[in-house]
Amino acid sequence: MFIILKAGSAPDSIRKNHGDFEDWIARKMNLLSEEYLVFETEDYQKTPSHFPIKGIVITGSPLMVTDLDLQDKPLINWLLEQQQIGTPILGICFGHQLLNVINGGQVGYNAEGLIIGSRQIHLSLLGQQDELLGALQLKDRVYKTHSQSLKVIPPSAYLLAVDDNGIADAVKFASKTWGVQFHPEFTPEIMNSYLQAKASSAPNNTFSLSNLTNLMTDFPVNETILKRFKEICSREFLY
Repeated sequence: MFIILKAGSAPDSIRKNHGDFEDWIARKMNLLSEEYLVFETEDYQKTPSHFPIKGIVITGSPLMVTDLDLQDKPLINWLLEQQQIGTPILGICFGHQLLNVINGGQVGYNAEGLIIGSRQIHLSLLGQQDELLGALQLKDRVYKTHSQSLKVIPPSAYLLAVDDNGIADAVKFASKTWGVQFHPEFTPEIMNSYLQAKASSAPNNTFSLSNLTNLMTDFPVNETILKRFKEICSREFLY
């Protein structure tokens, strides 16, 4: 059984047309309904029931990690225990930042504000050799929408990829624990909906789509990452 830790929801206008984070993740991983459980993090006080876990995916969220008190929370302790015993874990966007903080790193607001649209990532040497990220091209484009990012990664973590501005786009926190700042579960339609929502809410047309929507094509990385993660989980579950 896979667990999707639901840390938050997409905006109402996007959910209405496309579903929510867990739907997109399950779709990209080709999971049947009986193959995964959606567990809402809520106040981080509750933990999933005990059953064999193939892997864990932590979703994105409109919440800011820096606004949360994560000290001595049962769900955080459970997540760290799963990390320690080698359960494969993948954190996406907010989930990436959450893993960074609970492993001793720091998160803060982007110097340039909200980053949204497609960006190029650059794999490090370790990233090129990594069992999850190594399947990607050296320079791939990914979908992003985030106001915060990693400022300091834990000493024990490995930087696998950065964007053009040096933001940590992929980090390995433990032997089977990864975080990615981008959204491999997005499709071009979902990304365009985020862009449209941002444009409609921006005052005085201060946000322009002219140089963004034409870049919203279906990048191979969005198919590769989650399918590859599923393969890793299935392989580890056999042993």
